[in-house]
Amino acid sequence: MARLKTIDVMSAEKLRGGFYSPPTLVRACLDRIAALSSGYPAPLRIFEPSAGDGAFIRGLRDHSLAERVKDITAVEINAGEAAKSRQALAATPFGGRVITGSVLNGARPAPGDYDVAVGNPPFVRFQFLTDQDRAGALDVARDSGLILTGVSNLWIPILLTALTRLRVGGSFAFIVPAECFTGISARSVRTWLIQNVDALQADLFPPGSFPSVLQEVVVLSGRLDRSRAHRATAPLTVVEHLPGNPLSWTHEVLETAPTWTRYLLTPAQLSALHQLTDLPEFHPLSEVARLVVSTVTGANEYFSVDDGTLRQYGLDAWALPLLPRIRHATGLCFSQQDHSELAKLDGRPWLLNFGPQSPDPEHIPAAASYLRHGEKLQLHKRYKCRIRDPWYRVPIVQPGSLLLSKRSHKYPRLVLNSARVITTDTIYQGRMTTAFDGREADLVAGFHNTATLLTAEIEGRSFGGGVLELVPTEIGRVSIPMLPGFGQSLGHLDELARRAGPDSGELVQRTDELLMAAIPKLTPDLLGELRDARAALLQRRMDRTG
Repeated sequence: MARLKTIDVMSAEKLRGGFYSPPTLVRACLDRIAALSSGYPAPLRIFEPSAGDGAFIRGLRDHSLAERVKDITAVEINAGEAAKSRQALAATPFGGRVITGSVLNGARPAPGDYDVAVGNPPFVRFQFLTDQDRAGALDVARDSGLILTGVSNLWIPILLTALTRLRVGGSFAFIVPAECFTGISARSVRTWLIQNVDALQADLFPPGSFPSVLQEVVVLSGRLDRSRAHRATAPLTVVEHLPGNPLSWTHEVLETAPTWTRYLLTPAQLSALHQLTDLPEFHPLSEVARLVVSTVTGANEYFSVDDGTLRQYGLDAWALPLLPRIRHATGLCFSQQDHSELAKLDGRPWLLNFGPQSPDPEHIPAAASYLRHGEKLQLHKRYKCRIRDPWYRVPIVQPGSLLLSKRSHKYPRLVLNSARVITTDTIYQGRMTTAFDGREADLVAGFHNTATLLTAEIEGRSFGGGVLELVPTEIGRVSIPMLPGFGQSLGHLDELARRAGPDSGELVQRTDELLMAAIPKLTPDLLGELRDARAALLQRRMDRTG
């Protein structure tokens, strides 16, 4: 995942979420509104909370809905873009107004006034908002019974603002980021939709449909229905607009589902997944092992060093063996010999531990000069460093017997930590639970199979560049096989992984073959459905370029 950008490196356009809607997605929204509102008495009152340059107004003018529209109220915070929206409105046969201002403060119409809400709310992180907009967003969330986190996105309160302006039975269609399926901060919105929306639908489009935003988007639509506010499930129709061959399916969405990624699977694929996870040989990873965040240094490039830096500053007394990145573990077992090879590959195989049990580096000139070097780099002013006393004393998370990649490309990798190396927070450290104590080899040997990697796609979240990330709570929900004696295959699989290279499909295929031979109910047909399901989610993630 790309590092979250700070306000000083973000363009003005990005800071206001100024990426406007292509006609294809505008039409998709309006087509959906036409279907949802077919039984409405005309004329329609429409609300657009973030009008931009008027793309939806122009789209309405050219759509069959135009003859049913009474007026449109559009809000746009940027004065120049609001002027363009007014020009677009003047060229339509219907009335309305464009308000220059923020829909979160000062330009928020009364609830229940509108038949339709449409738009493309800006995708802006909370830390880039003005104090007034942040306060307004929190007010909207509070009025909706939701709590927004510090990494919430502006599209969430703007969407909620628009939906709560609708009359009961009013319809909506919005372009939103695909994080609506997986994001932690979007979970409360997903719950709200289940409890307050009927005819809920998500339209998926090929990557590149929204070129100005480097992330995947969906059209989310439905009809406001407050008659079942306490329901725990709701039907969700998914429409995938494949070139020349659109597909659709419907799932009953559970309010308790931590993400909606599983509902991107077809019913047959989801049924296959349920069959798999019901097998007695498969367990949630939380039952088998505990994985925790590793050492947080605040400056990995400084505290992880190579052999040359150790010699130059005489730092051997503070050096602990380190695995810098999961890619440096080419197999499924990371040994002391593997660690020794890191130095030859220009790696940084040592982590500096200036803990109280070690000699005081301030009293040793060479080591003290390395500390001064860090201060010249202003490292002592970084947040994670400055809250420590002294700033260079890093709390070390002791090594576990298991290593798991936090972020991954094709799939997460689980490695046996034979060398007992330290890791930074790019790799989780883990230990077996009491019930499975001593069975690390069984776990690692069976981990890289289609079913487990499918559940990782479902439980994790995707960031820029298609990177998959798993946090500890998500890791615990990943489904893994635990077969007594399966660890006997670890040596063979380790050799295969080293030969084929990281992210190799050969490792997954071979692990699948071994599991099918050991689990009679893991049939070729069942595995085929799981492979198709994983391939679909993996391809969608890999196609993301943001």
